[in-house]
Amino acid sequence: MPDPSKDLLVQGTSVVTSGTAGARQIEGHVARRYLEEGRTAWLTPTVQTYRNWAADIWSRHLDDGRRQILTDGQVNALWRRVVEASPVGRHGLLEYRHAAVWARQASQRRREWNLGLDELRRFRDDPDSRALIHWEQAYRKALDASGWMDPSDVEDALSAHAGTLPSRSDDHVVWSDSAISPAHARLLQRLRNAGQRHSEWTPPQINRRCRRVQLPEFGDEARTAAAWAAARLARQPLQRIAIVVPELGNRRDEILGIFEDALSPRCSGPAGAEHAGEIVFLQDGPSALENPVIGAALTALELFTRTGDFQVLSRWLRSPFFVSAGGEAESRGMLEAQLRSHISSRLIFREALGVGGLEARIRAALPGLGEMLGEAAALMGSQPRRATPSHWAAVWRQLLSVLEWHGSATRASTAEDWESALNALELLTPILGRMSASDALQELEDILGRSRRRGTPPVYGVFVISDPEDVIPGYDALWVCGLTDTQWPRAPQPVPLLPLALQNAHGMPSAHPNAALERSRLILRRLVEGTGDVVLSSPDVVHDHQAQPSPLILSYPAASEAELIGARRRPAGFGPIDESRMEIVSDPVPPVATRKIRGGIRTLSMHSRCPLRAFMESRLQAVPLEVVRPGLSAAERGVAVHAAAQRLLRELPEMQEIASWSAAERAQRIDRSSRQALSRLFGTARGRLQPLFRLELGRLRSMLAALLEMDLARAKFRVVAVEQPMQVTVGGMELSCRIDRIDQLEGGDALAVMDYKTGSRHSPGNWLRERPRDLQLPLYASFIQTEVEAVAIAVLHPRNPRYKGFWTKPEQFPGRSARLPSGATLSGQRKRWRAQLEELATEFAAGDGRIFMGDCDAAGGAFSALTRAHELTALARSTDP
Repeated sequence: MPDPSKDLLVQGTSVVTSGTAGARQIEGHVARRYLEEGRTAWLTPTVQTYRNWAADIWSRHLDDGRRQILTDGQVNALWRRVVEASPVGRHGLLEYRHAAVWARQASQRRREWNLGLDELRRFRDDPDSRALIHWEQAYRKALDASGWMDPSDVEDALSAHAGTLPSRSDDHVVWSDSAISPAHARLLQRLRNAGQRHSEWTPPQINRRCRRVQLPEFGDEARTAAAWAAARLARQPLQRIAIVVPELGNRRDEILGIFEDALSPRCSGPAGAEHAGEIVFLQDGPSALENPVIGAALTALELFTRTGDFQVLSRWLRSPFFVSAGGEAESRGMLEAQLRSHISSRLIFREALGVGGLEARIRAALPGLGEMLGEAAALMGSQPRRATPSHWAAVWRQLLSVLEWHGSATRASTAEDWESALNALELLTPILGRMSASDALQELEDILGRSRRRGTPPVYGVFVISDPEDVIPGYDALWVCGLTDTQWPRAPQPVPLLPLALQNAHGMPSAHPNAALERSRLILRRLVEGTGDVVLSSPDVVHDHQAQPSPLILSYPAASEAELIGARRRPAGFGPIDESRMEIVSDPVPPVATRKIRGGIRTLSMHSRCPLRAFMESRLQAVPLEVVRPGLSAAERGVAVHAAAQRLLRELPEMQEIASWSAAERAQRIDRSSRQALSRLFGTARGRLQPLFRLELGRLRSMLAALLEMDLARAKFRVVAVEQPMQVTVGGMELSCRIDRIDQLEGGDALAVMDYKTGSRHSPGNWLRERPRDLQLPLYASFIQTEVEAVAIAVLHPRNPRYKGFWTKPEQFPGRSARLPSGATLSGQRKRWRAQLEELATEFAAGDGRIFMGDCDAAGGAFSALTRAHELTALARSTDP
């Protein structure tokens, strides 16, 4: 029986495949046959995809220079331009880019099946068909007007001029396992009629064994397949083994790790087997967007567009691919942390740099960085709002040079990928014309997001493929994962926009369930018959749901995991822990070396809850990064409220004076105090953040108005201090604080100590705990020498403003005073607070570093890596008797 694969070894042969994955496998298949014949060098056949083969014939024999074949990127861009410019695109589509992809697919499928637009016009009542007809006509008009040529036009031109194409007796075209569409078949027949030699390669049936296996889940499939491949290669290194992994793009790193573990160390063998155990991903490689160096370049470009906000600036400042000096990375990181609390973080970067005060802050911290950003901003500021892709490509090269991008200093492939993408962007200039920098950047990201072509694969190894349809016959062994009843046979996948009735009438693949079923059967049969040893696997569970094997594989004999790979080598388990060999390392918090408590009363409040976190915040100065949000943060609102209330009451009025203010005067005072407080907070960014300023102004006015209304409901008082600084020595430690407000109450020298809070979660009950919380007011009340009759929180919450706390007389504040412990008085509670504060300060000074089980959440979150809170609490629970 003649070997059909010999046709592939004839000198001068051109092998045509349907896709790049098939072409790469054919090259290895042919090379293997030559190696088996003992050759060390040979002339390989030309292996091309169908599209490249047709374009090559066109360029050599029919191209007269009057029409230019568009690249794939240009075709996609032209379809987007057509769809976006149409009435439907302008008014009816939320995402025209997806519609442009569907339109191209539908147009391509229509032409592959030799269907004219008249066939489509029969479905004019369908809005999708009407839109497709309109887009196709506009697309064709744009091609003709500019002298462009769609790649599919090449096929029509070759069919029309088949008889005029020159041919030689030694020319031979072999169609390798390629899916033939009606248009392809028509071209092939016309070329044959014109005397050209065309044949189809039908691989021999070489299957010796096919088994199926069911495993618990996908991870078990992958690990067993890898062990199976490793066992085969250990017996015979010179093998070509294919493994099909569905959704390979999302699982590439996982699969690579599993296979490297199974196939390491590499299999060794005779000459020519140096790549025998190599893992080869036959699909096109990961896109350039996954390269962090290129991602950093895109971040820098985005920084100067209309979407370049603080998040983009944050990524750029922390990127290692723009740092030249050794210690500058740390300085930039510290700067980024500081800028989070600056009002300019709410602005677009270019606005923040120009009018938001950002440039001054950067120059003060890092003069060289400020100068660099100023030069870059001047460069981008001098550009027109809209320009061609070629213009933006040239400007971006200059911008990255100014910002000292490290792209050219990294691997040569990175610089090559970047320049190739910019060149592809420049090719879009005749298609898209002038556009904004943001739109041009989107086009560049689309280009970089395409899969990169890989080089020639080795002859031997483990070849990982995503789609069973891409596997060509001829492998020594094949494992196909994921063959569940929901995945195989494949569900119908009709082409969007083409009427389903039209697709079914012409037998287009995968349009009808029966067609999809038959196609799945053919693919599986081809794989089994064309491979020596085949394993078909399915998982019991997919995404936490039970799954069944595909009915198409049930006819094959079942095998166990042990039959496929033998006894599995499992890692040695861990025996019981020998506590006598455990070493305990003590690393206590050292005592405080100075007398001052950094962080003031907040440090003691945190120490009461979690001494270890208080040590880290106060002494190590470890604080979580502030989360940047669109509006003002809670801390910023608190600052604004305190500043506004201080301005409103800085004349220290009595209650009667406040009551004497007319409604207009009260509103004027509130407005003036609120504007002054917010203006200081917003600074030069106020103009650009005017909507946010107005919103916060209204909120602040309502809070101050509520404060005055609450004050007017009290017994007579006089404000004696606002934002009063206070120095305290507690437990031998010095502590600085600031009292929001002190009022003198009616009927003597007794005082009310007050604190403003904008949140509603503060409770006076926290002051009565064994380890009290929120210690500001207890500290103030304990260390003021004058008699204190009221300790109150002014809750300035927009929906429920009120006073909370302790006061000795009901009329002193509206509402009810909180209850002290039975038999206790406020005077006695002040003494108890002072004793508790002394004890807490003494603990802090001594180096207390505990975590309390009841408050372990305080040591969690961002502090978990430092406090090891989860590990320590788990250990404490496990040893609890």
